[in-house]
Amino acid sequence: MTLKTTLAAATTAVALTVAAVPALMVGAQSATAQTTETAYSATQLDAFVAAFLEVSELRSTYTDRLQQSTEEAEQQAIVEEGNAAIVAAIEEVDGMDVELYSAILEQAAADPALNDRLTQRLQDAAEG
Repeated sequence: MTLKTTLAAATTAVALTVAAVPALMVGAQSATAQTTETAYSATQLDAFVAAFLEVSELRSTYTDRLQQSTEEAEQQAIVEEGNAAIVAAIEEVDGMDVELYSAILEQAAADPALNDRLTQRLQDAAEG
């Protein structure tokens, strides 16, 4: 799998995570409306990439745990724990919060130029 394919898969995986994590979407609509025309700074994009990488790792961990679980109550507990861990990971990144993370993720899905900027930063992070 090439790096670009891996990054595309990771982007899709995180997008699916965000769609499956209602806690991340709280306030995202208002944040998106406010930032649709915003040009994100390099600092914000770097913070997003740091959070994105953490979220990707958490998503993988919690997906594995969910796949191993067969009981609905246990699965719900894993989802709730995963949601809390994802929110905490995003909030722990300097200059990033859940609303900004969600807004950048949504805008990147709609804006090829922003998506390219983020992809380049993810490639740089993977190489460095």
